[in-house]
Amino acid sequence: MFFYEGQTCPVCGQFFGEADDIVTCPECGAPHHRECWRSEGHCHFAHLHGTDKQWHQETETPKTVKKRCARCGSDNPEFAEFCAHCGMDLNAPDWQSGPSASAYDRPRESQYTPPTGNSFGFTPVGQPADPYGGVPRTETIDGVPVDTVAQMLGPNSAYYLPRFYNMTHGGSKVSWNWAAFLFSYNWLLYRKNMLFGSIAFVASMVFSLISNLAMGQLQSLANAATMDALIQAANRIMSTREGMLLWSIASLASLLLLLLRVAIGVFGNYLYLRTVLRRIKKNGNEPLSPYDQHFQKSGGVSFALAAAPEILIIAAEYILFFIFQI
Repeated sequence: MFFYEGQTCPVCGQFFGEADDIVTCPECGAPHHRECWRSEGHCHFAHLHGTDKQWHQETETPKTVKKRCARCGSDNPEFAEFCAHCGMDLNAPDWQSGPSASAYDRPRESQYTPPTGNSFGFTPVGQPADPYGGVPRTETIDGVPVDTVAQMLGPNSAYYLPRFYNMTHGGSKVSWNWAAFLFSYNWLLYRKNMLFGSIAFVASMVFSLISNLAMGQLQSLANAATMDALIQAANRIMSTREGMLLWSIASLASLLLLLLRVAIGVFGNYLYLRTVLRRIKKNGNEPLSPYDQHFQKSGGVSFALAAAPEILIIAAEYILFFIFQI
């Protein structure tokens, strides 16, 4: 057994570890960290030497040895195998080899109230660099530790964590995200939400294609060179059944495209929350899969995925251009 187990350095107050460089006072035998001894230049109890209050080994009451969790920093009893706060395996060499996320699914009560913030999808300039957005690390989101969710989120976790916490603790599933509204499927794919991002992209392309085709037909029917002629042609076309049908189709497709963007802006955060939790809990069913590998593959963000739809659109336009030119 470690000779100084349960004892603390009188200078820094830290528990001695087996790997610590420890020196003892030649007069009273009090243990010190070597650096702490050097900082004071003498025994911390030098003023008691030669008195009845001099330090003695037998008078030092060993303190309870505690295991500190490498993930959340909480102290646990010496005999504990798992952290009582986050479920981390205290015998694991690092937090990546801790238990699966499914082991965290324990109901907890909390007095924490998430702060209200902006709805632009990013942390405001000048706000403290707190990756948890003010949410205590001891809290959970749908049974998953906050720091685990933060790891999966990657950039701007300070924006999403308070909203995710609110949604999973009785709050509304509806919020507003300007980035999701303005960029719709690009935002979804940037956040690696492949399913909803792909659906939104296909739907947007369909609505845009229908609107453009209908407007193209109206333009070909007008076939006017001047503005006055275009207005006269438009009045003439709109008085026909075909013209009204084409205009209605174009308007409806444009309206559906706008409604799709609004829906993503309103429910984007909630869809992202479900995606993040699904990834974390899926990894929980694969206990041999290290957390870091899982986060690198399915967490964080991807500029390549966000840019992929635009590259695809440009490529399709060039292909169609060459086809019709031939």
